[in-house]
Amino acid sequence: TSTIGGDWVDVTTIVPANQDPHSYQASARDQLALESAELVIANGGGYDDFMTQLFEASENKGIFLKLVEGEHIHADEAHAGQTHAEDTHAADPHDHANEHIWFDLTKTVEAADHIAESIIELRPEAKQDVTANLEFFKSEMANIELRVEALRERAQGAGFIASEGVANLLLEHAGFQNLTPEALADAIEEERDVPVAALDEAEKLLKNKVAGILVVNIGTQDPTSDRLKAAAEAGNRPIVSVAETPTANALTSTDYLDWLNHVVDQLQEAVY
Repeated sequence: TSTIGGDWVDVTTIVPANQDPHSYQASARDQLALESAELVIANGGGYDDFMTQLFEASENKGIFLKLVEGEHIHADEAHAGQTHAEDTHAADPHDHANEHIWFDLTKTVEAADHIAESIIELRPEAKQDVTANLEFFKSEMANIELRVEALRERAQGAGFIASEGVANLLLEHAGFQNLTPEALADAIEEERDVPVAALDEAEKLLKNKVAGILVVNIGTQDPTSDRLKAAAEAGNRPIVSVAETPTANALTSTDYLDWLNHVVDQLQEAVY
């Protein structure tokens, strides 16, 4: 939002770094920040449902964006339970549709369009600056797409194991094959204990070098991640560290473009 809005926006981030948005408990301070905002942006897709609850319970008179669903909602519609869905990315929550759209290059550009449109609607005089910022962002995203295309040629279907599915959208777009046992992925997604057999299978794929890389969420440290890291080290498999949001990644700045380029850097190092 800062990249698109520039000096026309003052951004307040609700979820602190290294906290899971799925389980985040909103505070009175969050409610106060939302009440005064002219533009409220939620990821959507079950990622941060508390944002919808805060907005609907508020007296906010601004615009509410749910980026996964592509919903551009005015306050009077939200409070009346009405929405205008410009896209339909959301799926049944039980099918584990990946809500981490910031690892999907196409959907990220779509989200940038929605954000720019909303800022211009609120501040028509900002159109020239916001449009220029949007074009710059799109050109940088196009450069990242070129890097991913080159990576795809090199990856050639190399398998990966993911301790969490945070970056799966980017990995699959970059030509990697997801070898994470389904039972392991489902258990992590549903916050259940990982079946022993599924964890054993993932470890064998790494130790036996069937899976080319291990992808871990730097914001999560648990026995499952530790065992997978040990298996990757035993098999001399590269470990790629990702984060759910730029602010959660201590390895780079909080700039989205730097954050995404850093992930691509790691993937390139893993296959070259």
